[in-house]
Order: sequence, then C-alpha cells, then structure tokens
Amino acid sequence: MSVVHVVAKRWRGGWEFHLGPEDVTQGATLGDVARQVFDYLETREPGLDHSATSLGITFDLGTLTEAVDTAKKAIEKAQHAHLVADTRLRTAVAAMHRERYANRDIALLLEIDRDRVEELLRSTDSR
Repeated sequence: MSVVHVVAKRWRGGWEFHLGPEDVTQGATLGDVARQVFDYLETREPGLDHSATSLGITFDLGTLTEAVDTAKKAIEKAQHAHLVADTRLRTAVAAMHRERYANRDIALLLEIDRDRVEELLRSTDSR
C-alpha cells in the first residue's frame, strides 16, 4: 500500500492540498481532500490504480496550530478524566449496593439520577 502525504493549508477560497512543491490541488472544505487528491492523481497519472493508496494528511494552520493542539490535548485529558470518574462511580455504586444501600439513597449520596444508579448496577451485573 502506498501513502500519499498531503499538507492541507487554508486559503481564502477554502483549502489547498499540497502533495509536493509543484503538486497542489484545492477544495472548498477538508471533506474534499480525498476526492480532490485522488482526482488530481488520476489527472496526473491517468489509468494508474490508486485503490491501494492511502492519504497521510498534516495540517498547516499557521498561527492557530498551538491553539488547536492545546484544545485537542485538553479534550483528550477531559475524556480520560471522564473514564476515570465513570470507573470510580461504578465501583462506588457497586460497593454501596453490596452493603444494601437503597438505590434512591445511592443516588442521593452520589448526586446522580436514580436511573443512572440502576444503569450502573446493570452494567456491573453483566460483567
């Protein structure tokens, strides 16, 4: 499988997709990248089969690169924290249930909805 490396750069009319110093095609949105690049490759090398070709895309966002990278890292960190919190919540609900706390009391103590308590108990029981 071959990989075509593309650098996507924004311009006033949408996006430029750079395949090399002399090879550039354009699209209105990032969603156009695959179609535009493969159409460009077909025009440059008619008849060549690109079905086993994949795209490696990097983005040149200029001054926004740091802000985007920081936001993506924050999202990843928040998703991890959510997974940790969910695991701890599931553990606490199961422990309280084993100690015969009423579901309503578990919900009140953990400040969650009673339906969520029941959902967590069902998912714990199925494991």
